[in-house]
Amino acid sequence: MVILHVVYVIFSRLMESFAIPNEIFLFGSPFIALFSLFPMYIILYKAKSYKASFLYMALHALTVHLASSFWLANFRDFAFFTLGASALGTAVEAGLIGIIFHILPEQQKNTDSIEENAGKHPFFSFIRMMWFCSAWTSWEWLKSTGFLAYPWGTLFVAAHKWKLLTQIADITGVWGITFLYALFSAAFAEGIQLRSRIQHSIAQKECISNYRQSVRFVGAFFLAAGLYGLYQYSLPRVPEKYVNTIAVQQNIDPWETKEQNSIGISKSLTEQAVLSSREQGEEPDLIIWSEGILSHAFPAARFFYENNPEDESLSAFIARMGVPFIIGGITFVNPEKKHYSNSAIFFDKNGAYSGFYSKMHLVPFAEALPFKDSAIMKFFTKNILKFSSTLTQGKQYVLFKIPLHSAHYNTEPLENRKETHATISLNNGGASNPDTTWQFIKNPEENKKSYVCFTTPICFEDAFPEVCTPLFTMGSEVFFNITNDSWSKTASAEYQHFAIASYLSIEYRTTLVRCTNSGYSVVLDPAGKTVDNLDIFKTDVMCTKVPVFTHKATVFSMYGDWFAYTIFTLCSLYLLLVMLKIQEIPSKTLFFALQICSCIRTTYKKHVNQ
Repeated sequence: MVILHVVYVIFSRLMESFAIPNEIFLFGSPFIALFSLFPMYIILYKAKSYKASFLYMALHALTVHLASSFWLANFRDFAFFTLGASALGTAVEAGLIGIIFHILPEQQKNTDSIEENAGKHPFFSFIRMMWFCSAWTSWEWLKSTGFLAYPWGTLFVAAHKWKLLTQIADITGVWGITFLYALFSAAFAEGIQLRSRIQHSIAQKECISNYRQSVRFVGAFFLAAGLYGLYQYSLPRVPEKYVNTIAVQQNIDPWETKEQNSIGISKSLTEQAVLSSREQGEEPDLIIWSEGILSHAFPAARFFYENNPEDESLSAFIARMGVPFIIGGITFVNPEKKHYSNSAIFFDKNGAYSGFYSKMHLVPFAEALPFKDSAIMKFFTKNILKFSSTLTQGKQYVLFKIPLHSAHYNTEPLENRKETHATISLNNGGASNPDTTWQFIKNPEENKKSYVCFTTPICFEDAFPEVCTPLFTMGSEVFFNITNDSWSKTASAEYQHFAIASYLSIEYRTTLVRCTNSGYSVVLDPAGKTVDNLDIFKTDVMCTKVPVFTHKATVFSMYGDWFAYTIFTLCSLYLLLVMLKIQEIPSKTLFFALQICSCIRTTYKKHVNQ
């Protein structure tokens, strides 16, 4: 029996690994994802103890992680941590959720199963399905939150291609998508279980009818999500303005080549693109080079990049192009503690260093180590692991603002003046007041179409709302993500990262531009549709009129992971009820939970209306 259970776990692992973007299905398989969890559903409900549930869940998470994120072993000197530590941490987290999951099966008595086979307890199958989905969604959310967060290897990553279902991300975030896919697997598994159960049932018709009722609930969820997705995906969205952008994909791993090679290729690609754009009558507004191009630390490095006795300096090149630049580099943020940050360096059109944004969510056990400033950790990293330091987390959200060449007027029209009341008075001599008269000549407000505000989440950050939401609420009209995944050497790593990042455009209904070292460089509109892209592992440049849409708040941008919090809270509440021994049967608990959901929904609606 144990061997059969392990086979089920491995089968589930294979299905989920094939569903996530991989070397065979580059963008993943949403269809396989629908069925990927049904073996785990069966095996977890058949587990005889908390220990068995822990082991099965841990084994599943460990194998999925290793199968889908094997490319972490290429992460330079940190492979031991990035692959080994992340795999172990993921397995332990999953095992703990396995323990929580087993609470419901443990509470269901043998008499309950006998009575269910007799046609009673019509909601038991639906309760089991909802409990599985809730536990699984909680697990994926927990593994994607906090310092150890790693949202790779999750169900929503596999759903990327089915845009009609993914549109709900602007309401529920990605966790609503995970919930839907887990729900389908649960319904399918219940159908498989039903076939064997009705053979021993004395009320086969009632059992089948109860299952059909549960399937109708599942179908209703999918129908609602599909209809909403159809509306959002087909909704005509008219850009408010455009940003003429040049994104350079130099296809060089900065860890394996000298800086001048990366800069040299980037310069050549940039100059060709700028000349080509101007020949077509298009003036570039912004040029982006990807993460990790500049290796000398700013702000002191501004002098280094202004002077180059052998060749044209970087600042001189930028000035010759006459376009603002965003370039991935590093900053020296604390000389006393020798702290460096991974940053996006901003240059004006004259080549002058203008500031930076530093990455705020670092890759655990690669860019960041806990207690890195302690003497023990310094000794361990320097003498055992043979590297001297890690990066420091950024502490400031930064909004960049640049003018647009396409703007015909720099100020707002007179009809858009904010003041609804005005007084025009003459002085004692009958002459007008120049200050008052000027308000009727030119609106002092800046024309929104004359500029664009954008932010630059760096690499890993494009997966985390705790970073992207503050950037969006600052007024970011476009996300310009700069990334270096070239070290992975694999197509699956490039497309997995893209699939996760792609939800940014839907969650915030804003344009996403990804500029990467080697792929996947792409422009997505607010529905997640591809506007422009480049092939991976190809030296190329992407010249795009990036559409910018009206900046509007979404449910997700206002309330974040409310859906995941609600699911996790209900799971925790059930756990509390069991611990306090005031829970009698699961159906009563579900009724109580649904009452709480109703209260939450009512409160939420009132808040939205306000």
